[in-house]
Amino acid sequence: MNLKNKYLSILAPLVASFFLSSAPSAYAGNHLTLDGYISAVKTGNSGVKGSIESSEAGQLRSSEGKLLLAPTLYSNLQVLRDAKLPPSLFVRYDAQVTETYSLGISQLTTFGLQAKIHYDLFYQFYVNPVPLFAAPGGGSLVPNVYAVASPVLELTQSLWSNGMGRSTQAAQEQTEASALASSYGASFQAKSTLAQAESTYWRLALARQVVSVQQEALDRARKIYNWNYEKARLHLRDNADVLQAEALAKNRELDLLSAKNEERAASRAFNSTRGVSTGEVNETLDEITSEMITKLQTPKRAATRDDVKAAQQNVRMTLAGATINSERDQPTLDLFATLSMNGQTDTIASNISDTIGNSFTNRPSQLVGIRFSMPISGARSKALEGWQKEHIAAEKTFDQKLFDQEQSWKDLVENLGDQRKQLDLAL
Repeated sequence: MNLKNKYLSILAPLVASFFLSSAPSAYAGNHLTLDGYISAVKTGNSGVKGSIESSEAGQLRSSEGKLLLAPTLYSNLQVLRDAKLPPSLFVRYDAQVTETYSLGISQLTTFGLQAKIHYDLFYQFYVNPVPLFAAPGGGSLVPNVYAVASPVLELTQSLWSNGMGRSTQAAQEQTEASALASSYGASFQAKSTLAQAESTYWRLALARQVVSVQQEALDRARKIYNWNYEKARLHLRDNADVLQAEALAKNRELDLLSAKNEERAASRAFNSTRGVSTGEVNETLDEITSEMITKLQTPKRAATRDDVKAAQQNVRMTLAGATINSERDQPTLDLFATLSMNGQTDTIASNISDTIGNSFTNRPSQLVGIRFSMPISGARSKALEGWQKEHIAAEKTFDQKLFDQEQSWKDLVENLGDQRKQLDLAL
């Protein structure tokens, strides 16, 4: 019995690694199965719930990078009323009112082209204008209304910094990798907590069995003591045998006390993991048996662990960050062009509808140009070197995660084989 108990205490951490299943939670009266306990942990442990939410949030945020290339609707509206004295020699007025309206769509492409198409309306008139000179025939020399309506197409292509959209593509990569790294990290945290919950379940189950075994051992030790005591009283045993039996009973009492202390600690951890503040566990649990352990099979090798996936995304993120910062420090060389049509109204009798109606066929404007700027600081090379080192560090961290995953698998298989041999010897 002692050998069996010793074996079970050795094997308990391994048992917890093999008993997570997808079956729904089940309570048989006052009995709590492992599946039921795991379900209780998922619903009662705020850390697990938070990690699951964080993992789902990261998956959803991974598409945020697509917003960089999504069309953007923008508008502008402003009204200016200016009553200061005009510099004009031809007209005086109480105030000049200028209204500006603009509505357009902007989109950035993967190859670095920024395109905008917008419709602008400029409208200006005078309040109480008084011409200083009369026109022949008594008319006014100054029109009261001036309006321009223009559909405009603007194109800007990056040729050096962000050439062919390198920075834009890296920004998308960085956003996606950052979100996925967060998602995989949170998922690994949730799975680790659930794995620890399995270990906690079997720890309490084993602790209860150990208490039962130690209680039986104490009862036997007391019987042995009583038997030796009666034999010694009848002068059929030596007093040394009585002292040895008494020492054995005391030792068993100490073992039972230690087992009960472990059971209390395991009960507190059991309840704490499922979000219960009390220290007592009233449910019965599954028992660990040698037959159950004998039937354990070597598990199928899992896919890449989530912490390894998170490290892989960190490599992508640092590489994208290095690209973004390298492009940011590059000289800027942009080719830009603007094409617009202009419907204009500058007569007293004109109206705004005429201006808008003529805006697509009247008075075109074309603009072509080049912008150039270049940083003259020598710190760019050091900054670039720093980003390259961060990328190397992330790659080495990822390599170590892969190595650790491989070693953990080998250790698990070897330990399972060793424990099976110990079980055979113990039985």
